Amino acid sequence: MPLCSGQNRGAMARVKTKDERQTTSPFAAFDALMATAAVDSGAQALQGSGTDPDTMNAALTGALVQALRRWGLGLHHLRFEARLTEGGQDIALLEGGRPTALVSEGPAALARTLEAMGAADERGLSLWGVLGDGHRVPGDTPFARLRVLIEDARDFETEWSPARAGAFTRTWRAGDTLFVEVARPASPQAALSDAAWDVITSIKDRTFQRELMQRSEEAGMLGALLGARHASARANLAALPEAHFSVQATVHTLQGPQARNPEDYRAAVRQATEELDALQAQVTRQLAEVLRHGLKSS
Repeated sequence: MPLCSGQNRGAMARVKTKDERQTTSPFAAFDALMATAAVDSGAQALQGSGTDPDTMNAALTGALVQALRRWGLGLHHLRFEARLTEGGQDIALLEGGRPTALVSEGPAALARTLEAMGAADERGLSLWGVLGDGHRVPGDTPFARLRVLIEDARDFETEWSPARAGAFTRTWRAGDTLFVEVARPASPQAALSDAAWDVITSIKDRTFQRELMQRSEEAGMLGALLGARHASARANLAALPEAHFSVQATVHTLQGPQARNPEDYRAAVRQATEELDALQAQVTRQLAEVLRHGLKSS
């Protein structure tokens, strides 16, 4: 997989036919992939404007790193890049300088690649530590102890700590930067099921709505909704990035004096939690539009 020497948030895609998927450019596919994390990558626009490879690679990598944080895979200890392949006809994803996937291979292949790198507990939270070295403390460490760590210049990381509304938080310092991660595990299938519930409960035809509710008792909300559509709806949905990626976390950073201020840390936790709430609600609305497209009662 040779690489170049140089280095709109897409709207949630409608269901495409097989032929349409084959002709989608890797730049449009990258935009759609990043959109599952509410990241505006603008890859297609950059490619169309003749942006030089170095600038393009930097933009692609920046978008990928942000998306990886929001997908909540807990791969902070790995170094990812996104780069144009030789000839600029595809986008390669690399880890540690090693090519691991091509965007043209599709979202399912990328999801499998990333899943193989991760490790999660029964709550869906990453078991990977962030720092190779450093002082690791339990998630239930009293705030008085955490305050000392925040005010200290040493690197450290905490384990996951329960927060409100099913969320969890963890914190780490690397150099002069303090990181705050808030996660609320929600698999792509769970996110789609939530969106299917929104679609079904918004249907004005009460007879049809009751029929779908009855179907959902056996097939689940998503299964009931897809069963009411054309025969290829399930396969078409499986080809979309939304079927494989969802927003599960946010990461906020503090630097300089703020990185050693406990009150700024508390504010960062609050802001990250609010952002995660907003992003997951936004994604549910967008997924509902994907599922609602073409829905018919016949």
